Amino acid sequence: MHKPATPLSAEILFNLRPDYDSPLPKVRQLYLNFYQAIESGQLGFDMRLPSTRVLSKQLGLGRNTVISVYEQLVSEGMLTADGRRGTRVARKVVIKSPSQSSTVKCSQRSRILTSRATRFADLAPGEPDTHLFPQSVWRKAQTAAAHKTTGKLGYQSQALIETREAIARYLANYRSLQVDPAQIVVTSSTRQSLNLAAALFTDPGDNAWIECPGYAGGVDAFRQWGLKLTPAQVDKNGLVLPAEKPPKIVYTTPCFQYPFGMPLSSERRQALLELSRTHGTVLFEDDYDSEFRDDTQPRPSLASDAMGATVLNAGTFSKLLFPAIRVGWLVVPPSVVDDAYLCLKAIGGGNNTIAQLVVSELLNNGSIARHLRHARQIYGQRRLALIDSLSDSPYFSPIDSVSGGLSLVLELKQGVSIDSLEHALQHQRLGALPLERLNWQIAKPRKCKAIVVGLGNVDTLSIPAAVKRLGAALKTAYGK
Repeated sequence: MHKPATPLSAEILFNLRPDYDSPLPKVRQLYLNFYQAIESGQLGFDMRLPSTRVLSKQLGLGRNTVISVYEQLVSEGMLTADGRRGTRVARKVVIKSPSQSSTVKCSQRSRILTSRATRFADLAPGEPDTHLFPQSVWRKAQTAAAHKTTGKLGYQSQALIETREAIARYLANYRSLQVDPAQIVVTSSTRQSLNLAAALFTDPGDNAWIECPGYAGGVDAFRQWGLKLTPAQVDKNGLVLPAEKPPKIVYTTPCFQYPFGMPLSSERRQALLELSRTHGTVLFEDDYDSEFRDDTQPRPSLASDAMGATVLNAGTFSKLLFPAIRVGWLVVPPSVVDDAYLCLKAIGGGNNTIAQLVVSELLNNGSIARHLRHARQIYGQRRLALIDSLSDSPYFSPIDSVSGGLSLVLELKQGVSIDSLEHALQHQRLGALPLERLNWQIAKPRKCKAIVVGLGNVDTLSIPAAVKRLGAALKTAYGK
């Protein structure tokens, strides 16, 4: 007894049916649709197809069209026609599972960019407490912003003027930086600002100085643009200018060095500014964590002393509000504003006008200023709790001074294997980071001599328990 024809599903019939608006003849379309259905495995091996009479009715086509397509596919070995056994699929197609699919090799560039795993666990540095900002205030600002979106939801050539004006007032109040709002380019992050600065002011092969240890995002961004990187070491006075040929661009955190927290000394500030004035070097000033200094008033931005130097002041609201806001800024010279927005568009940046309006509302109604005062108190309490919890630890050297911020560098009394430590930290679900991972000039460090911990994602009452887990991780790493 012969196997009857398999009824074709509605989905298969839909895929086979020609498009009446297509310029291709229906017979050509039907042939191509059949071919694709067989090659994709939708019509499987030895599947019996409907007769030409039945299929022509199902598809609303003339029978001769179907006959012509069947005949061509038979001649090509895709189908077989065997009398009473009917017309069957003769093509065997092996459908590979994802695990069987061919391996696509990633580039060397990708291996460099993915060499540092992002950690979002307790004590991870660089993370704010996303629960601190009042949700009720956030919702009200969203509602207020929604009423102002009329005519502003389309593509924008530049950021909204009200957002740039609000950021300019913020910079004047908290950074002692007086700028024309027109100089402010709104970006989504410091990383995007770094990419924009590299696109605007450098060419492949240009030299760049970057603090070391320092922010990995700056290293990643400049490497992507083909720059030659020179490590600029840091000491108690901040960045040490390398005794080398002046670079095209310098990345620095002058007000609050990451990760150590010291400000750049007055002498070093003037040396950097003079470097820019004399050689045209662009200074990228990352205003990292400056607002969270709680021992002294924040230092004025480097850009506020520019006086003929080219200083790009960059910052975001990611730490102050929460990372999801994705609103940052880059202050550029007036002469390059138009080019900056064109470059921003070219590298995939855009202007989230809704987020911009929300940030403008929060800046203008005083919510961000009130939140900053409250956040400083909270992070200050956590810092004291962390220092107190570490006071009797057998693993860390005494903490000499703390200048604020969301992270703290803890020096170990004795070095430990980085691999062993990172494995133990992962086991304890901790995001603390070996300082050597920020020493980007060393590709594969083996020993860890200090650990960077964060205050943002552990509340005050949970800090003693987190420090206890940190001690357990170190005990395991030392093999004790």
